Amino acid sequence: MRKIIPVLLLCVLLTACGQTAPTPGPEPTSAPEPVATIEPVSEETGEAQMPAAVDSGLSYSGAAEKLRSDAQAVYLFATNVGKGDALVLRCGDWIGLIDTGKTWARGRVDQALALMGSSFRAGDSYRLDAVFLTHTDDDHVGGLKWMTADDGRIPNRRIEALYASAMYTGVKEGKHPAVQAMGGAQWLKRGDEVPLGDSGAVLKVLAPASRYTDKDDNNSLVMMLESPQGRMLLAGDMELPEEAELLNQGDDLSCAVLKVPNHGDDDTTSAAFANACAAQIAVVSTDSQEKPGTPDPGVISRLQAAGSRVVVTGDSGLGVLVTLKNGTATAETVDFPCPAVSGLSIARVDASDDTVTLQNTSDSPVGLNGCYLFSDKGGEMYVFADESIDPGATLTIGTNSTKGDYDVLWDDKKVINKKKADTICLYDDCGRVIDWMGNGK
Repeated sequence: MRKIIPVLLLCVLLTACGQTAPTPGPEPTSAPEPVATIEPVSEETGEAQMPAAVDSGLSYSGAAEKLRSDAQAVYLFATNVGKGDALVLRCGDWIGLIDTGKTWARGRVDQALALMGSSFRAGDSYRLDAVFLTHTDDDHVGGLKWMTADDGRIPNRRIEALYASAMYTGVKEGKHPAVQAMGGAQWLKRGDEVPLGDSGAVLKVLAPASRYTDKDDNNSLVMMLESPQGRMLLAGDMELPEEAELLNQGDDLSCAVLKVPNHGDDDTTSAAFANACAAQIAVVSTDSQEKPGTPDPGVISRLQAAGSRVVVTGDSGLGVLVTLKNGTATAETVDFPCPAVSGLSIARVDASDDTVTLQNTSDSPVGLNGCYLFSDKGGEMYVFADESIDPGATLTIGTNSTKGDYDVLWDDKKVINKKKADTICLYDDCGRVIDWMGNGK
């Protein structure tokens, strides 16, 4: 029997797992949902009018064709990872990732990387020129765990360089995500520059200039992409204190594209900052189902007053593709590459024997390649490879703690918490929730 989870925990789980609220993006069988633009401020109320005019979106294959057709443009793919950041940047042959989203968003980030020219999919070789961690919050660094996990499934694993903010708080050096994942990073602060291969583009680090001890958001890497095609400002989770420090430096912040700080929350993006950027496109990486109040109407109003068109990742399927060429920026939503899985569900979660049983109620075999199970309490993940389930059949996944019979080994132990509420989510290879079940606590 499914567990009735306490309200606070349920809200967290369902936003991460996408159950009672609609999951980000359109239904798989529908046309791609377009980018939503916030209407101008109402003259009567002085408030931003939230839903609004729309532009057409792209299918996954259409986005891939666009990327193939013009190698000269600069592309930024803002992946829809809920309230979090996972930005894939491509300049010529150079491909990098700015932040990695939470662990559960693995499928979405991998599909975004594959679209942009790289992949972390099991069985594939891959290469990324760089990964940047703007700060240590889990919704920005959680995905680094699976990207660097040595599970023997991904040959020729190569992340050429890992960069992180030189200023951080709330975590000791030995526990920093960069140190735990790859033994360290190239630590960046104001004045540093990272050239992007032979593309002629460079990321110039504008912040941090000093360390804040109250919130790590204010230690965020803030980087200006300067390229032959134009400029993009990538602002991490910078809040008003770091923003004020940045404005006082007197830098030229004008840009064609702004990655809006801190998911468009109300503690960011003053009028002075919005006007200094005067971006054509302002991308907010958030999901209002997961974090109500984002994007904040005041942030939207100030960006619009500065002439910026606002796009929100939560209004897309897989994410938003931003194209920058000859100083002009455009943005289009991108749909998921395949229909959602049907007929597959979780039949049982057995905390006492640490097993999860799946069932196929459809009339056809269901392949599980790329699907994954995720334990909310412990953050453990199991990624399926060649497994499949015949019509009407079940598949039991056991762990190193399992005493009874099982079909597939999850090479971990004590995955399902026996004492506290835990939820197992089953995701497809696009990071969409197929089903979830509690542990009965």
